[in-house]
Amino acid sequence: MRYTWQLSPFATTPLQLTDLQREGSVRFLLVSGERDDAAWGVVGAFWLSDEGGHGGFLVSPEALWHGSEMVRSYRGALTRGWAMERIYRYWEEQVGSTGTYMIDPEESASSLYQVARRVGTI
Repeated sequence: MRYTWQLSPFATTPLQLTDLQREGSVRFLLVSGERDDAAWGVVGAFWLSDEGGHGGFLVSPEALWHGSEMVRSYRGALTRGWAMERIYRYWEEQVGSTGTYMIDPEESASSLYQVARRVGTI
């Protein structure tokens, strides 16, 4: 699948709205922390398609600063040769309170669109 438009300049994978709906079932880890307004809330979500072929981190528009840091760590891991599945598993092992973030246990969604709605990107 080729993506041509970025939902957010901080997204790890450029996405179109139709791509969110087409992605199919995914697993995701909701990440909470300090948002740009200094309130606690959703920062974004690590996601992985059930086939394992696609993944990334969706950034909440309310948390561009901290969300972009999560994206930077994701991209850094890709640069070092980590597979998307390995990155996802790493963060899954961090479920609970980890530093300044809280990571919820894995959830499933029938499409990436549903995850984007939870994160507030659409």
